[in-house]
Amino acid sequence: MGVFQNLIETYDKCENAVGIPVTDADGNVNDRKTLMPIFHTTFKSEICVYLDRDGGFVRASRDSKETTIIIPCTEGSAGRANDIKNPLPHPLCDQLDYVGGIKDKGSKNYLAQLAEWKGGNVALNAIYAYISGGTIIADLIENDIFKDSEYQSGAESRDVSSIDYDKIRKIGVRFVVQMGARASHVWEDKEIRTAWIAHVRSRTKGNNSLFDYLSGCAVDAVATQHPKNINAMTGNAKLLSCNDTNGFTFRGRFSSQDDAVIVDYAQSQKMHQMLRWLIANYGYMVDSQVVVTWAVDSDTEVKEKAQDNTFNLFGSMEATRTDADILSDAGTKAVYADYTVKLKNVLQGYRRAEDLKQHARTICIAVFDAATTGRMGLVFYQEMPEHTYLENIINWHSDTSYFLSAWKKEKGENGKSAMIRYIGAPSYDDILFAVYGKPRGGNDAGYNTLKKKVRKQLLECMFGNCSLPESMVRMAANRTSHPMSFTDAKWENSDNEWTRALNITCALIRKYHKQHYKEELPLELDELKKDRSYLYGRWLAVADRIEEDALRSKGRQGERATNAVRLMSSYAVKPLTTKLMLSQQLQPYINQRYSLYKNFFLPIITEIDEKLEEFTDNNEALSALYLLGYSAQYRALSKNNQTENLEENDNGSITE
Repeated sequence: MGVFQNLIETYDKCENAVGIPVTDADGNVNDRKTLMPIFHTTFKSEICVYLDRDGGFVRASRDSKETTIIIPCTEGSAGRANDIKNPLPHPLCDQLDYVGGIKDKGSKNYLAQLAEWKGGNVALNAIYAYISGGTIIADLIENDIFKDSEYQSGAESRDVSSIDYDKIRKIGVRFVVQMGARASHVWEDKEIRTAWIAHVRSRTKGNNSLFDYLSGCAVDAVATQHPKNINAMTGNAKLLSCNDTNGFTFRGRFSSQDDAVIVDYAQSQKMHQMLRWLIANYGYMVDSQVVVTWAVDSDTEVKEKAQDNTFNLFGSMEATRTDADILSDAGTKAVYADYTVKLKNVLQGYRRAEDLKQHARTICIAVFDAATTGRMGLVFYQEMPEHTYLENIINWHSDTSYFLSAWKKEKGENGKSAMIRYIGAPSYDDILFAVYGKPRGGNDAGYNTLKKKVRKQLLECMFGNCSLPESMVRMAANRTSHPMSFTDAKWENSDNEWTRALNITCALIRKYHKQHYKEELPLELDELKKDRSYLYGRWLAVADRIEEDALRSKGRQGERATNAVRLMSSYAVKPLTTKLMLSQQLQPYINQRYSLYKNFFLPIITEIDEKLEEFTDNNEALSALYLLGYSAQYRALSKNNQTENLEENDNGSITE
């Protein structure tokens, strides 16, 4: 099925949750996180009018600020504008313009509409009787509902003629009908909601000659307007639009707009209400783009988020391990917990066998974006069985894994943050950082465009059978080859930021080689590998460690970057000539720690040089693989404690 059909099916499966309001801390209904009933909308109300069962006025109250409620609406009133010629009222609760008689034709339309569907419902008949009497504004004045500023300036009396109608006409009114021991808050009354839905359906029967393009079923009523405000970031953008009877964009192919597209009103409502709810609850947003993943099921949540790094994704799995288990990995810098293995075990159900029964669900991944302020489009969509979705997640996190780190905060107000070193895949935002760096400011439009592009490309790579773009790997490698360009918040050179980019880039290199060359590059150092770029990367790491060790012995570690790091960008472009230059610059540091060099570094340098002999005359630029060789060799040297245990000669001089 397609995205629209799956949204409709999801709505039907979530029927028990429809109309249950989700409220914010201030008590207002959060319309975006509430799955709305069809033919309903949200409405901002400030005045509550209490009536008896016969439509008699009891009292009124006014809120200190507007309250959001769910009310019935028509197709026209849901998207109404200031149409003076043909006012379109909501059928139940509305502004004083319509229920107060201020807009005469609007009030007549309101009463006519209410009379048509009220039937024998006591609450609806009470509201109809009261509004027909035309006393609402006088009753509100009598109850001191209006503020002084809403009366005509200088007015001495408090009567209908003293009201400044321009100031009160947009105030929303809701009703409570007292029926003996029970009071019907009409905007929450399920009986009234059901009655309105049944009324709309009864009025729209009879177009069975047409079929709905979304569901494939017979059409009850063709939708002439579709909801907007689906994504909060693009409020006016519509996903579907079919009311272009002035521009006639369908001409040249069709004689009328119904020939171009036919969408049933009820199905359009289901699809849009479901999509709005999914975006609000599960949307992964940046600028005008939103990525949403959901299950076509009554349980719509998908805990396994494609955009997360391995550690966070594993951490979101419930009932797998305690926080103490996670923090145990932070005990020593040398420990790297292989979270790719742990994640694979969890997702395959070894620790959550009870979840295997859910794997029959269909998982949908959709990306929506707005090219203009009024139009939203579907730019990526995939659906698959849940087990296939999980397999794709596992494959991505396995193929793109490398040595990464994350911060985990312990529980409690004074909980300290501990660094977790783990083997896993980077998040989408981590990859964006490695490829393009950080944004320049708070709302960097250009950076947001890049972020949208990267997220879409990575989704296509994970679920769309597309390879990781070579350009992405190349850009990350090029940026990482300039370590002196990485700065912290104070604009000072940051080794931590560069190391983070290096590790993420190495993860991308491993994924790229697995896809393009069917070669699985090992995480640890591969001493048998004879690739030219890999070998040059290894040599650079040894040179870096020789100088670093010499600086540490003099208590100058961290004062400046090593020559190997400073010349890395030149080394990547002209490795042979830069290697000769670095060899000369290393000599003072070799002399300083000659015993260590002879016993530890020299055998490694000799082994690498012997393998590089066949590339003696090749000064071409290195591939991105040199970074993986550098990282693997550097890590291997860091893990070896010989650099700390070996002692140099007493006088530190060169001995034969």
